[in-house]
Amino acid sequence: MDESRPGSEPHDQSVVAASGSDAFLSLARRAEAFITEQGGKTAEDLLISHVFGSSGSPALWRPLLRDVLSRCEGLSLRSDGAWLLASEAAKTKGDLLDEFVVIDVETTGLQASRQRIIEIAIARFAGGASQYAWESLCNPERKIPAYIVKLTGIDDEMVGEAPAFAAIAEQVVELLGEAVVVGHNVDFDLAFLNEELKRAGRLPVVNDRLDTLALASRLAPGLRKPTLAAVAQHFGLRGSGRGRHRAGTDAALTGEVAVRLLGLAREAGYQSLEEVKAIARPATRRPRERMPKASSVVDRSILTKIPRATGVYIMRDANDRVVYVGKAKNLRDRVGSYFSQPLGYTRKMDGLIESLSRIEVEVVGSELEALLLESQLIRRYQPRYNTALRAHEQYPFIRVDIANPWPRVSLAKARKDDGARYFGPFRSAATARKTVDLINRVVPLRTCTRSFRDARSYGSPCLQLDLGRCLGPCVGRADRDEYREYVHQVVDYIDGRDEALHDVLWQGLEEAAEALDFERASRLRRELAASLALTAAQRRLRESVESNWALLVTPSAEAGYREVMLIARGRLWAQARVADGSEPAALAERLGRSWERFQRIGLGAPDHDSVDDMHILGSWLARHEGHPALLPLDASGPDWLALASRVLSLRREELDFDAWLKARNMREADWDAPADEPGEDVMLDA
Repeated sequence: MDESRPGSEPHDQSVVAASGSDAFLSLARRAEAFITEQGGKTAEDLLISHVFGSSGSPALWRPLLRDVLSRCEGLSLRSDGAWLLASEAAKTKGDLLDEFVVIDVETTGLQASRQRIIEIAIARFAGGASQYAWESLCNPERKIPAYIVKLTGIDDEMVGEAPAFAAIAEQVVELLGEAVVVGHNVDFDLAFLNEELKRAGRLPVVNDRLDTLALASRLAPGLRKPTLAAVAQHFGLRGSGRGRHRAGTDAALTGEVAVRLLGLAREAGYQSLEEVKAIARPATRRPRERMPKASSVVDRSILTKIPRATGVYIMRDANDRVVYVGKAKNLRDRVGSYFSQPLGYTRKMDGLIESLSRIEVEVVGSELEALLLESQLIRRYQPRYNTALRAHEQYPFIRVDIANPWPRVSLAKARKDDGARYFGPFRSAATARKTVDLINRVVPLRTCTRSFRDARSYGSPCLQLDLGRCLGPCVGRADRDEYREYVHQVVDYIDGRDEALHDVLWQGLEEAAEALDFERASRLRRELAASLALTAAQRRLRESVESNWALLVTPSAEAGYREVMLIARGRLWAQARVADGSEPAALAERLGRSWERFQRIGLGAPDHDSVDDMHILGSWLARHEGHPALLPLDASGPDWLALASRVLSLRREELDFDAWLKARNMREADWDAPADEPGEDVMLDA
């Protein structure tokens, strides 16, 4: 051992009195000096790292450390794994605690080393009553899982402007101070807290702690399952009903529960914190049961009938109902992955495999066909386990009733032939609602439902006029030209054509920031981001209708054939399967008939049934722009014979979209690389 390290010599008033070899005595002195430097207490893993170095797992050194330090009269190991000087240990003895802090965290998952905190709350209790409470959202710098959003109500938008944990770490440590930390399953909360402190470059919390979950198991034995809600309900506390988990609410409730439990402990004759901790140690956990794999409930031989090809798979239950629809470039590998996962591997799929009876597959020639077919089948069957595309009928429109003398902006469930302008439908109802609210708050158009077709629509102004949010057409104050100019700005903004209204919204954000009204500025920033996402989606829809007129040639599922897709107004209008060596004239005739039918019937504006396919098709076409198998159409009058000749002249390798995309990305990477450093380019490629 190197005794020249800082802190290796004991203080003048050393509490170490260890027997044994000089090496063990030196180790004990080094441990005592480090604990003293840490304020009289420290986590055992930190102590191991200091005494033995950082190499190896702490578990390897823990038995030796405990064996040596157990001979030291002035050191003691607390039940939660912290080493204390005798003076600190004495503070935890005596009367049962009258003051403590409660901690509660909401997280992105259950593993502290891999997941992050999204909300933290700390509440201080003294004399049996709450003294103060503090809580904060935290940006986990990752996407929050859907089941966590459902459990807590905390979504990505809520934490988007929240501070990262490192920004509030110092405040959290100060709020905890030296107090006893109480929590319901407190080790869970402190494990996450210490991992976040570690990421922030800070020391872990080593405060004494008390677990109300374990304490309730001993002092309220009648409870079948001592969850926080169940224990609170047992004591008749308000807020004990089932609802969303939020850190502030749970921390306050945990504090009230702790007060009741400590009262029961006093009545039972327990006099000190150490005595209560002794009965509140969690029971030894049962070995974690290994979840059975899906192959244990479904015959894996079902895979033998599934080809290694691109397509769509349809899962059905025992009643022949479709429960899930999915797509894959390799159907065998994708479906096989379900059989290798444990049952309940994801919350989204919990129960899917158990209900599975048979699997159908539909082989197609290309990824695009699989994407479109999956979307259509989900709309048709509404499978229980498909959630992303199942709610298409709920997509809202934004309506501007320009046929009214004084138009207003509102949401609508469906497009009607009433002279109004409709935008959408939009796949996010929340984003559409926020955009309408933002426009109505910033632009002084009316929000009332008056028809302005008779005298009853005039007079009796509402509060919006006094707030300056309406020009007041109901009382004759509004100027018709000024009002219409605002309407034109709103229409152009929603349609993604004009930035004038965006500049007005951005100016409001800057004014709020200059006035140090950061809460309002943060809200405006979120609302502005949501509205920009909506206008971008509307612009893509409009451009798809205006620009996406093309013939697309893709491989076919049938050998020796190719698929020819006629795309008009951003939608798939017709599809033909043609043999590789067929005559161009026959294909030209088929395409001409399809085009005549389109000219005669036409396509209406995007609706609930078409918007998902339009987004899929528009995104795919934009990603493969410039591909030789993507032939633009002249909407005024295509030359079908020339187009048919080009379709049939394409070589098979020219229909490989993946290879083309990979080659293009490699060329772009070469173009972006520095021209005067060829050696470095070679190294990067290697």
